[in-house]
Amino acid sequence: MTTTESITTENITHVHTAEAATPPGAGRRTALAGCAFLTCALPLVFGTTITGMLLTGVDSDHRFHQTTGQGLILVAFWLGAVVPLLRAGWRGERPSTAAGLRHLTFVVAGAGCAVAAPGGGAPGLVGVIAVGGALLWCALPRRPRLRSAVQVDALLLPAALVLGAALLPYAADQLALQNDATGYHSRNPHFFDMAWISVVLVSQALMAALLPAARRLALPVAAATAALGAAGLAFGEDVTSSWVAVALGIVLAAAGLVGARRPLGA
Repeated sequence: MTTTESITTENITHVHTAEAATPPGAGRRTALAGCAFLTCALPLVFGTTITGMLLTGVDSDHRFHQTTGQGLILVAFWLGAVVPLLRAGWRGERPSTAAGLRHLTFVVAGAGCAVAAPGGGAPGLVGVIAVGGALLWCALPRRPRLRSAVQVDALLLPAALVLGAALLPYAADQLALQNDATGYHSRNPHFFDMAWISVVLVSQALMAALLPAARRLALPVAAATAALGAAGLAFGEDVTSSWVAVALGIVLAAAGLVGARRPLGA
């Protein structure tokens, strides 16, 4: 029975791979190239600008934000939300469920935060991202399958819940600061950005904990959480909170690695 199941699984995988490998036509690839520009140009510009600011010391009192929610970590998750979709579409493959969920959680989290703190142009930014993302989904020759069986990972779920307990109050505090901001901070909504990346991290951690198809999201979340804490330590944020973030990143990484090695259903 085990041999039969193994053969059946291999055959199914092979059929799906063959079906997914059909190259798109010239028109479809032209549309995908246009969507690549629409969805990647802005984060690349943001990333380049923020990197330049970090290297040259511009607004040096905001280096924590430049490294994390306003800057490099947000940009990494922004590009990470669209590049897998573009790559799969260009090859004619169906993007993975994890890739689809990664993109949707990024956009939906941004939209929710923009509704809660609409100042500083946040709704416009998220609107541009959402429209570009919608056009990308329309251009894909095959779209991700979003329906997935729920199977709780006993190690990841507690870690994800602790992460939520740590980051969601922080996100609420950042949104309140954004709504109360005046002057520079009202025009440059990096409190909103910090809330956005916090909600993204918690959302994707929970997805990884609940859905086998999304388990791979755990490691990027773990790396970003640890980097958030390391940046806090490097740039003078609260020491206790920063060490908690580093520790949570390590725990999430360990749980993610164990989960990746565990057979489905175990």
